[in-house]
Amino acid sequence: MVEPLLQGEIDAEGIIPRLREIEETRSSGILLFEGDSTGEVHLVLGQIASDQPERADGEDAVELLLALRNGRFEVHQRLPPLPVSRGDQRSRKGSLEVHVPADLMNYCERAGLTGLLSFASEDAKVDVVYDRGELAGIRLEGAEELNVIFGWEDGTFHVEATNAPLDLDVLPEEEVEEAPAPSAPSSAPPAAPPSIRPVARPDNTGQHFLRVVEVTLSDILREREERRPATRTSPPLPPLPKPRTHATFPPPRPKRPREDQTVRVIYLRPNPAAPVVESSTRHLRTDLTAEVALPPASPKRTSHLELETVNTTKTAAPEPTGSPLAVLGWVFIVLLLIAAALGVLAILPPLG
Repeated sequence: MVEPLLQGEIDAEGIIPRLREIEETRSSGILLFEGDSTGEVHLVLGQIASDQPERADGEDAVELLLALRNGRFEVHQRLPPLPVSRGDQRSRKGSLEVHVPADLMNYCERAGLTGLLSFASEDAKVDVVYDRGELAGIRLEGAEELNVIFGWEDGTFHVEATNAPLDLDVLPEEEVEEAPAPSAPSSAPPAAPPSIRPVARPDNTGQHFLRVVEVTLSDILREREERRPATRTSPPLPPLPKPRTHATFPPPRPKRPREDQTVRVIYLRPNPAAPVVESSTRHLRTDLTAEVALPPASPKRTSHLELETVNTTKTAAPEPTGSPLAVLGWVFIVLLLIAAALGVLAILPPLG
């Protein structure tokens, strides 16, 4: 059994307080309930549909749901009918030779799809993610395919309903290269393979394989309609049932416009027109000075190594050396001064 999109309890207040929460899912599908009575109620864009299947007992399923005061409910998403396609209420597949890409996108929006719409040709694939009927993101190979896909006239498509919007930053496991088997057996028990794994591809160009840009939603919608093939149309879609009115139902909330919002577009390979980005790989060197810049020495703190360097490189100042004639000249002057002093003392009168 597929997990429900939403589930909860029905208490003494009944289902009315939960109708606003159910409407927020914008799901087209069924609401299963059980308690004093059981049954299913069809939904259109999160609201109770006016057209309901007849029960074998002749009871009105909506009235039984409104009368319930103890029980549980589950909301399951179901895809509306899509002519000339194959699959079930959770998945539909078909050919782009029959269905126009723009019409398939309209189909997902009018159904309030939460899930994935994929287009595939011989050499390209595009994934379009929807969240409650709103375009949430696009993943494709290159930038040149963003507008070209709206005019595709061959290939296949696949619509899949999910309980939550898919993450475009991961790829299905079959699209990721298998990792090589370990050379030696490991003692750890083997882990179960996950359904999705992060993208891991070798980068030999220095560029990231996942490039994310924001594109205005109005630009995408305008380009989608302008590139619609003029020579053919898709099979007409049956109209969706209208919401049912009831005195106790809360008024439906109008859909908020998103004309000025943007959509995440993810490219799996670099844009050829984009400039080449240099690789950020760092090559380490074995010498310390190539990696570390030493700070300048402080005058107050001198290392022992610096003192030794100064002592070994500094040369002693040469001592002055004089010639013999200069020495004799100084001796003669000193003797002359002594003789003059003695002569002055000889002519002085004796002290009384």
